[in-house]
Amino acid sequence: MKFATIEHGGQLRFGLVEGDAIHLAPEGDRLRAHLDGDLAALATRLRGEPALSLAGVTYTPVVPDAQQVLCIGLNYKDHRAETKGEVGTTYPDNPIVFMRFATSLAAHGESLPIPKVSEVVDYEAELAVIIGKGGRYIAKADAMSHVAGYAPFNDISMRDWQMKGEQWGPGKNFPKSGPFGPVMVTPDEVGDLGETGIRLILDGEVLQESWIKHLIFDIPTLISYCSNFVELRPGDVIVTGTPGGVGFVRKPPILLAPGKTCVVEVDGIGRLENTFHAE
Repeated sequence: MKFATIEHGGQLRFGLVEGDAIHLAPEGDRLRAHLDGDLAALATRLRGEPALSLAGVTYTPVVPDAQQVLCIGLNYKDHRAETKGEVGTTYPDNPIVFMRFATSLAAHGESLPIPKVSEVVDYEAELAVIIGKGGRYIAKADAMSHVAGYAPFNDISMRDWQMKGEQWGPGKNFPKSGPFGPVMVTPDEVGDLGETGIRLILDGEVLQESWIKHLIFDIPTLISYCSNFVELRPGDVIVTGTPGGVGFVRKPPILLAPGKTCVVEVDGIGRLENTFHAE
């Protein structure tokens, strides 16, 4: 099953995506309110609603009102190596976690601003995990039962602001720097994520490519770890990290700029595309 949130008639509306159409829920309803429930029953109910063509719709972030967006840093070995120079070394005992505000989220198809105060705007292809059933102290063995779905995410990073201090938050929370979508795909449609490919394509050139099996900390570990220090809630998002190939460490650097087109692909889950303009 696939769900999306769009702007329609001046309202945020979510719905079930099937083929080239979306069956919209009634006005005022929100996807987050259903994520800890029976999504198959929700899909059956939405199939009874009129279908709207997806052609020309305006997407919003899949979960535009996420309460907590937890991002994982340096979670692929090749990315850790390219940024820290650590090859064949041991890895940390715990994930690196930083926070994004929901106000930083953006949508598939949006033109995103290149901030006038940053000179190092970078891309990061990532898989986002959307929480369904919330909880605290979730065991790794139970963690996948708390997943409502998955979506592509681009963790756009203002590297100069990320490195201004010891905390990454400023470089990760500029407005419209976290495009997320276009759809949430439920786990039953995805199956085993291990062989799932993830890649980033900038102006037609593949700059990042890996597989979810190469995460240092896998999805059950991330859910369990995060639930130890926050209460996870339906609609919360865990952004699982980016593989090697980011732009600022390349020689010469390859960065985002006005006029460029950036695509994040996650096999079986979706294709997230954005263009850029000067702020």
